[in-house]
Amino acid sequence: MKLLHFLLRVAKFCAGLLLVPACAGATMALYHDLLGPLRSQIWFLAGFAAFVLIFAVFQQPIKTYVFGHELTHAFWILLFRGEVTAFSASAKGGRVEGTKGNFLIALSPYFFPVYTIILIGLYFAGRLFWEPQRFTEGFIFMIGFTWAFHIILTISALIKGQAEVKKNGYLFSITVIYLMNILVLGLLLTFICPDFGAGDLLSALRGKFAESYARFGAAAGVLSER
Repeated sequence: MKLLHFLLRVAKFCAGLLLVPACAGATMALYHDLLGPLRSQIWFLAGFAAFVLIFAVFQQPIKTYVFGHELTHAFWILLFRGEVTAFSASAKGGRVEGTKGNFLIALSPYFFPVYTIILIGLYFAGRLFWEPQRFTEGFIFMIGFTWAFHIILTISALIKGQAEVKKNGYLFSITVIYLMNILVLGLLLTFICPDFGAGDLLSALRGKFAESYARFGAAAGVLSER
């Protein structure tokens, strides 16, 4: 059992190393392809700034974050067709138990902005009863607000150290979390930005991934010749 656990950690470390070029490529895609559409979304940026201000002035919304954290674990357990057998959340901490477990379930709260997803779900449900154009700006503001909630408190939690991250290995966990957050941000842009679609996102990521792996491969080839 100890050998299997050791081999699994080695495999995840190697996977983390292989994901480093992907993280570099995602960063290039963020800078070259996502920041432009993002800057055009004034209401999203206003919502983001509003949460930053609230976070800086008032007490951190720990209980709200913990509830969302555990709710995300529960959602991903259900997503993998498992059952949630225990759920608790308070300002002192939370706990979720289920019949399924994997690294995506463990790391999901750090890349899955549950309150943003709930908001988008409410938006689509609301389209059954009103014209969405009347509320687009307000919804985009709240998307920015909830995204800021997710990303800032995720960074805060990771700085303090989290058991799920340590269990899955720091390199593997951080690379997965980083990549998934950029992917989710890109998907949010396809929702709020009419000039940026899923095809643009996939094209940007595919091109920058290929460029990044080519550069890392060339660098590895140069080092191996020395």
